[in-house]
Amino acid sequence: MTVKTNPDPKQPPGERILVCGPPAAGKSTWVRSQARPGDQVIDFDALCRTLGSRSHHDHPPHVRALAKSMRRSLEEQATTHPGRTFVIRSLADPSDRAAVAERLGARVVMFAVPAAEALERARGDNRPEWTDQAIRSWWDRYRPSPADESPET
Repeated sequence: MTVKTNPDPKQPPGERILVCGPPAAGKSTWVRSQARPGDQVIDFDALCRTLGSRSHHDHPPHVRALAKSMRRSLEEQATTHPGRTFVIRSLADPSDRAAVAERLGARVVMFAVPAAEALERARGDNRPEWTDQAIRSWWDRYRPSPADESPET
């Protein structure tokens, strides 16, 4: 993943989009369908795979720790990226979403996929066993926010 700072100070930074929802909601799939050449995508699972994880979703603790640090750094640099930046996070709590959105200067696209649908997708995608609990936990903590937008298809 290459991150460039804005080479032309006269060109404003691009749009930032914070994409949220439970595991298996379709966040990464939607971002892949929306991203264009020049757009930046900050995806925790992709960072973990770049760092050597062989799993799509079940990463070793040392890889997870490094990926979290990298994600934070990439998010900080996103505020100067001249293209669009998609940041994929779960963030069930509206105050957490608002804090990250404010830090990024991002709008929030929320994938509030019903738990039953996310569970079915997770099982069909052979996600790790802990994913079911992660989905249920997300829904236990989720609260909508007026700032949340529905995804455009």
